[in-house]
Amino acid sequence: MSFTIAVRGLNAVSAQLNTISNNIANADTVGYKSGRENFSALYVDGVGNGVLDQGAQQSLGTNGSVVNGSSSLDLAISGKGFFVLQDTNGSQKFSRAGYVQVDKDGYLVNNNGLKYEGYAAGSTGGAVSPLLIPQTQNNGTLSGVNLDEKGNVQATYTNGETVPSGQVVLASFANMDQLQSEDGTVWRATQSSGAPQFGIAQTGVFGSLHNGSLESSNVDLTSELVNLMSAQRNYQANTKVISTDSSMFTALFQAI
Repeated sequence: MSFTIAVRGLNAVSAQLNTISNNIANADTVGYKSGRENFSALYVDGVGNGVLDQGAQQSLGTNGSVVNGSSSLDLAISGKGFFVLQDTNGSQKFSRAGYVQVDKDGYLVNNNGLKYEGYAAGSTGGAVSPLLIPQTQNNGTLSGVNLDEKGNVQATYTNGETVPSGQVVLASFANMDQLQSEDGTVWRATQSSGAPQFGIAQTGVFGSLHNGSLESSNVDLTSELVNLMSAQRNYQANTKVISTDSSMFTALFQAI
């Protein structure tokens, strides 16, 4: 039984080491949320039988620091909200990495080309859709875009006009810890997380926006290094159990 318990322990610690390594590797990734491997005790017929790995869970409720962005359009969230994005298949994704730019078609997109969704100009509720900025306005061509700290999009044109072009929305969830991670900075809703509730910055639980800024990773490198050393010791302890079991069986077979 000790051999089986040790193997389960090795598998659990291996998963923990992978999670810690991923955290360390993404310490400088904008909008990344650190993960933690969850374990539970395993019992068979009321007898302890090792540890069971329950999988990793990201710390979505812990904000990273607000740092200067690479563009005046970049946005950082302080609070529990998520940016609402649309991929090429029309599916909604959610992120805290607020890279913002305007693509060749006039859509407000992130650094991976996912479209920001929001409310149309003059609307503060109802359905959300990708934010499209007209390239021309009364014989003027688009010359600039501005975002304020409530997510309002203002487009300026060569004819001197400034026109509202919509408002970036934020999403919240009844159980955000149950969002499904896709790459560490992008998530999708699940049945357990509940459907997204949409709103705007500086209202409800959505939080506030900081323009020209980004949210850094919430990874605490000191804690991760401490966890790494602890996991390595646990790994060594389990391998020692397996080595001892192997030596005992070898001695037993030689004695027979």
